[in-house]
Amino acid sequence: MKTLAIIFVAALCAAAGETFLSYGMRRIGEVNWRHPSEWMSWFGSVITSPHIVAGTALLACFFLLYLISLARADLSYVMPLTSFSYIAAAFLAKIYLKEDVTWYRWAGIMVIIVGITLIAMGSSGSRTAGPGGGRPGKGIEKPLEN
Repeated sequence: MKTLAIIFVAALCAAAGETFLSYGMRRIGEVNWRHPSEWMSWFGSVITSPHIVAGTALLACFFLLYLISLARADLSYVMPLTSFSYIAAAFLAKIYLKEDVTWYRWAGIMVIIVGITLIAMGSSGSRTAGPGGGRPGKGIEKPLEN
């Protein structure tokens, strides 16, 4: 259950981070690739934007929690559950970014919800035999040489 909570928080961090990045980039706008003199100004705006910085920090938090989850459970359990971020991102886009989320997107989100539910119910997510025999702290070991 603890791993599931970590994955859930990670997915929320990912969705919030992407929302901040989208909001920040909408405020900054596109770079004019035809004028190299504007590239540095645009890049400066990107790296100093509080929204971009916040989004990047949240995505870094997601990555750290994702790594923790992978140390605790199988990739085939962790990875699909991180797709909860798609659901959260759609709601954040609708509410905060005022995006028009079509019924096609909501239908796709429903498919994702069904998939997440099946994965969460079908397995405890505990480590199965794999690299290192499923023992914590063991990685892929070097094969013996002849």
